[in-house]
Amino acid sequence: MRRSALFLALGALAACAHRSRTFPAPRGTPGPPKRIVALGDSLAFGSGASAPDRGFIFQAYLRVRAQDPGSRLDDFAIPGSTARDVLRLQAPRLAHEAADAVVVCVGGNDVVHRVETFAFAQTYARLVARVRALQPHAAIVCCGVPDVGMSPLFTGVDHAEVAALSRAGDAAVRAIAARSGATFVDLYAAVRAHRDVNHFLSNDRFHPSDAGYTAFADVLTPALLHVLSQTEAPAR
Repeated sequence: MRRSALFLALGALAACAHRSRTFPAPRGTPGPPKRIVALGDSLAFGSGASAPDRGFIFQAYLRVRAQDPGSRLDDFAIPGSTARDVLRLQAPRLAHEAADAVVVCVGGNDVVHRVETFAFAQTYARLVARVRALQPHAAIVCCGVPDVGMSPLFTGVDHAEVAALSRAGDAAVRAIAARSGATFVDLYAAVRAHRDVNHFLSNDRFHPSDAGYTAFADVLTPALLHVLSQTEAPAR
């Protein structure tokens, strides 16, 4: 079931309550409604947040909606997804959409499952190419791989391996975004800037807390607003 109906209802109630202080001020004149589609894993879904509207993609959407009333978010993310899962199960849904921007946020589970970086990069490149083919008029926003090693669930050799794969996966996403003309959002740097694990992570010690998601929203929102301001509205 789509989360869009729930998101639209929550947006009407919470648009003013959850604006980040770091987001740019609204334009004087509202723009046309925007359509945002999110693909990804539990991070894109908002797992660990205290409420659906506290996830970072939803927080960014609220800011877009405040600037361009009537904007819509469809979040197709499935917790636990790897890049291969998103390519196989989520990307095909874009064939039936007309998006202004597609946000792709996946890679953390590839790290957890120890997917070799070259294999991850190949799949991620295919995913971005598929998004481009299905949504040629949409901006693509690629969220980098966060520092999964920040989680205290990984210790010793596990921590070293996870930390290395996180860095390598993040670099791969950055390079693929640059080659494909997509916009890169640096979630890895956002994690590294907030080293207080107890504040950044939720009670499960793996997913971000509300504060962690706000830190991610602070880097996603300006990028999303920028690409939406540059994108021609597709035929509806």
